[in-house]
Amino acid sequence: MGEATHVVGKEGEPTGKLVGINDFCISVKSNEALCGKCHAGYGLSEHDFSVEKIDCLICHAPNYKKTASGPDPSIDATAAARNVGPPTREMCLRCHALASGGDNNKRGNLELVMGAANISRDLDVHMSTGMACQDCHTFVNHHVSGRGMDLRIDDTDVPVTCDDERCHGSEPHAEGSMYNKHTDRLYCTACHVTAYGKVQTVEMSRDWEDTHLGKDNLYHLTTVRESNPAPIHVWWNRMSEIVDLADPVVRGDDGAVMMAKPVGGIDNPASKIYAARFHRGRQSWDGTHLLPYRHKTVKETGNMTQAIFVATGKIYDPVQYVDTARYLGLFHGVSPKEDALTCKDCHEDHVIDFEVLGYDIEKDASGNLISATKPGESTNLADFNAKAGTATGAAEGSGESTAATPGFGIIPALGGLMAVAYLLRMRN
Repeated sequence: MGEATHVVGKEGEPTGKLVGINDFCISVKSNEALCGKCHAGYGLSEHDFSVEKIDCLICHAPNYKKTASGPDPSIDATAAARNVGPPTREMCLRCHALASGGDNNKRGNLELVMGAANISRDLDVHMSTGMACQDCHTFVNHHVSGRGMDLRIDDTDVPVTCDDERCHGSEPHAEGSMYNKHTDRLYCTACHVTAYGKVQTVEMSRDWEDTHLGKDNLYHLTTVRESNPAPIHVWWNRMSEIVDLADPVVRGDDGAVMMAKPVGGIDNPASKIYAARFHRGRQSWDGTHLLPYRHKTVKETGNMTQAIFVATGKIYDPVQYVDTARYLGLFHGVSPKEDALTCKDCHEDHVIDFEVLGYDIEKDASGNLISATKPGESTNLADFNAKAGTATGAAEGSGESTAATPGFGIIPALGGLMAVAYLLRMRN
């Protein structure tokens, strides 16, 4: 528990997983045994968060496992305590990669394989050099930096950004590169995270209504997984809207309850375009509130009425279900620079969805995009001449060319210079 930060309408209010609800494992309520396998506080149900009840070994001991009430009986906790040290990627990922009950179920670009001593550049360029999580996620008195689109609390007020001067800086590309003119409105991940679920498939949806009896004589919910999906792109100003367990919920135009979404937009100067993913769920509700339920009961009996009763003490029969959804930011699994999006990808092949991002668009009779402009401006960002885009800036080995920054008008003189440079090249 802590105070909500950067959550619209809730800043400063007490919040955390104990009062939250989501479209993956739903709620801590009545499921403490599952949550306690990773979350370091012992005895979640006691609401006692004294330092003495923190299990240090879950982060600092190799080959360690825990339960909600202490070390897992299957391991030698004394031996584990004798081998403590700084957290490695493997130690971090045994929880963060397994969030929501399985490898790469939740975040999408955190996989157990990333904990190996040697991984490929294609999987993540930073981890492939041996970087540890702490190289980016700095700690102060065990409070860690970092913010996700769907997180309620910032543990510290130190942001994790690629453009930090100790990393890539505000102009990460070659001097004179047009790409550097995009960084005010494009976050690095928009171009440099090009796929996720690269080794382990990623969960795209989870349906708690559609359960089936498996060969193990247990009931399993229905999930959809994909391999290497492309990210979507969203505006984000580092504020979020997030649903908690006590919140009345409202269905959107598509009939789904939005569990967590980034705040921002094309006309918000604090917003940048980020790479993200979209997850869908289907879960129980009473028409006003989403309902918690006990996973173990669903798994053993397939009886959602009983599972809700265990968590709430109330009987819901028949059970109503509602579609849910959330956005999650993609900040890991960074691709090699030669695989990053280029000007042509966005401004000619239209990898990004200009319409969703709020641009005024026009399509031809076949539905092909022919025009995308920022409201109030005339520059067509969907009609980019790639041949005229190499007049300034170094290619840096990634097919770099020049293009208009989304949301910014191009200085007419620049267009003229590019045209002249192109004609001179053709003559030579």
